[in-house]
Amino acid sequence: MFRFRALGSVSFAALLAVPEVVLAQPAELPSVTVQAPGQRRPDIATVAGDRSGTKRAKRASAKPVTSTVADKPLTNALGTYNPALDLPGLKLPPGTTLTTAGPVDGYRALSASSATKTATPIEQVPQSIQVIPRSVITDQNNVTVTEAIQNVSNVQGTNTLGIGTTGSFGGMTVRGFSAQQYLDGLNNMYNVGDRDSLVNVERIEVLKGPNAILYGGGAGSPLGGAINVVSKLPTDKASLETGLTLGTKSYVQPYFDVNQPLSPDKTVLFRFTGDYTSNNTFVDVVHQDRYSLNPTLTLTNKEDTTLTIQGRLSRLEQQAYQGLPAVGTVAGSFRLNPDLYIGPSSIPKSYSDVKSVTATFDHRFDPIWSFNIKARWADQNADQRSQTTLSAAPDFPPTTWSLQNIEVLQKQREISVNPNLEARFRLGPTNNVWLTGADYSRVTDRSHMNADLGVLPVDLLNNPVFPTPYTDPSPASPTFFSYTDVDSVYTTKGLYTQLQSTIYDRLHVLAGVRLASINIDYVENYPFSLGVFSPTQFGSDTTRALPRFGAVLDLVPGLSVYGSYSEGMQASTFVQALNTNVQPETSKQAEAGFKFNINDQLTGTVAAFDIRRQNVPVVIGLGVGALSAQESKGYEADLIWQPTRNWKVIASYGHTDVRYSDSNTGTPQGNRVPGVPEDSGRFWVDYSFDWPALRGWSAGAGVYVASSQYVDNFNLYKTPGYFTVDAKIAYETEHWRAAFNVKNLTGEKYFVPFTWLGGQVARGDGRAFYGTLSYRY
Repeated sequence: MFRFRALGSVSFAALLAVPEVVLAQPAELPSVTVQAPGQRRPDIATVAGDRSGTKRAKRASAKPVTSTVADKPLTNALGTYNPALDLPGLKLPPGTTLTTAGPVDGYRALSASSATKTATPIEQVPQSIQVIPRSVITDQNNVTVTEAIQNVSNVQGTNTLGIGTTGSFGGMTVRGFSAQQYLDGLNNMYNVGDRDSLVNVERIEVLKGPNAILYGGGAGSPLGGAINVVSKLPTDKASLETGLTLGTKSYVQPYFDVNQPLSPDKTVLFRFTGDYTSNNTFVDVVHQDRYSLNPTLTLTNKEDTTLTIQGRLSRLEQQAYQGLPAVGTVAGSFRLNPDLYIGPSSIPKSYSDVKSVTATFDHRFDPIWSFNIKARWADQNADQRSQTTLSAAPDFPPTTWSLQNIEVLQKQREISVNPNLEARFRLGPTNNVWLTGADYSRVTDRSHMNADLGVLPVDLLNNPVFPTPYTDPSPASPTFFSYTDVDSVYTTKGLYTQLQSTIYDRLHVLAGVRLASINIDYVENYPFSLGVFSPTQFGSDTTRALPRFGAVLDLVPGLSVYGSYSEGMQASTFVQALNTNVQPETSKQAEAGFKFNINDQLTGTVAAFDIRRQNVPVVIGLGVGALSAQESKGYEADLIWQPTRNWKVIASYGHTDVRYSDSNTGTPQGNRVPGVPEDSGRFWVDYSFDWPALRGWSAGAGVYVASSQYVDNFNLYKTPGYFTVDAKIAYETEHWRAAFNVKNLTGEKYFVPFTWLGGQVARGDGRAFYGTLSYRY
């Protein structure tokens, strides 16, 4: 895949010894930097012997065409044994930065582990995988994970106004279907806590389409895709970064990132990141308080063994937002105040929190064999309180809606274990990576959705006053009603094996199979919808073989064609059992496309796909109508253009046509699945000045565009298309960075679908300003 003009070779002996160096090499060759925590941004290369009389890092003025080659494995380059850097022979473009998640060239990650669970060059993966490195997050000053993943085609994130944690409330989608968010390769069920914190994020890897081979846990394996958030890890160079971001709507976010070796020989390493965010929103009443604390301890002999223990303590508090009815916002003859909060302003805050510990052990036996095991324990809780409408249109025309006090309470306990054995070997004309592993996950989910029906109706247009105070629904109330009260246990188990083979350095084949088992033990304590008022048990125990295979063929240097097939299977969580069929959902994807790399300047993927999903519960109002079949077809392109070290450009476009392929739910066959734009895309350009008077300054701008989206399953209402424009200017020295960003520069007014009880929308964020000042050493 790579196109190079090699002018010489470089020894990595010095690189293997310290975490940040300029490689010793002939003067005409560019230097390669290694990023340590808290050091300069990945797109700033240190030029040996030239500081221009200051301590400021100097930017390379142009991107050379020469390259460097690792003649030794890079696994020890940052002071620990790190399988993410097990990339012998990988060509490193000049200025490449090594991070604990893999090498990065400006905005382009050269490898990823999410697609194969092995360190693999992205050009060799027969499936679309896109990586958002830290350099993009920093340049764009992303304030949420949702904002960051907008850089990837056909991906929609969780609405930042939502606090709902159920599978049907506000989840992520990839290619039109629900996607699971993983944290360091393990399931992050319901995505609770401060899900938008970026302080501990090294990169975000987006794997499009089902991938049951490698991902299990929680309720199963991905059906539409996996969004894997990769955490920062310790290195052996002490560093500190601390900063403060201030913004519109009283936005305040202090943060810190401390990396400190704890032993003289640097075999005990510690890193601690954290942030706290307080902000009002563009909706009346709603105020967010959230924090994320992430201590990490690494024990390593630096050569072949590493044990990493990661802690996480995270919480989000805010008034539960339910959106606005479609009638009165995007439909109907009248218009509600888009800033309206439905419910009394004194309503108690809802919360979502998580406490977890993750342990990862990596050991390399010899140049061929290595072993990895990862385990996580998590305790998750969420309590969502709202005084809510139940319908998209007025219950009492022309503008009056009935309301209910509703509490949704969830408590999950999860334990997951995932061991893997890996072998790297050559056999004749083939270079091979064989992986075999297993995973086990058990999640207990105790949840209920209770209501108090004794709330006075409210005229949301002419008299939006809420005279009935919110109280938690209580069985002692004569108007108490329990919609659902669930005790459930999801147990997932899997055995898998996978082989990656590169044949004659041109054909890259991937094949694997997973024997997956999902056991669902579902007890509905109050299944009113069945006419039963005593505990009723449902359940299923399903075992299936789920294959994945594909190939990448290098046609000419810099251009390859690929094709693949994959499957997924997962349980449907937190759905009211209107029937006894709680069989897992399944999906199948066929994908084909091109990958290209032109002189390490223009790189990307163009793909077409077809995903078919079965046994999908469809939420209609407060219940699940039935199980449906859905199909998603489309195409997409994700490009990165870096013609020089000054210019960096991201461009993406996706087209998704996702529809119901049956009418089992009462939804007409052929209707579009709500909440998915048919067309969407992102363009961002960043320029770093190299003129002496402006050295250290950079400027950037971008636009995000999305077409109209249906709000409900019956396609009665839809939001218009919209676009937002962002811009930034920043100044950076070796130790200081100041940045000013504007989001939604033009003040675009728009609505997006908001998954609640069916037929709700949320207003989009208005124009916002953010300023960040940070210090690092």
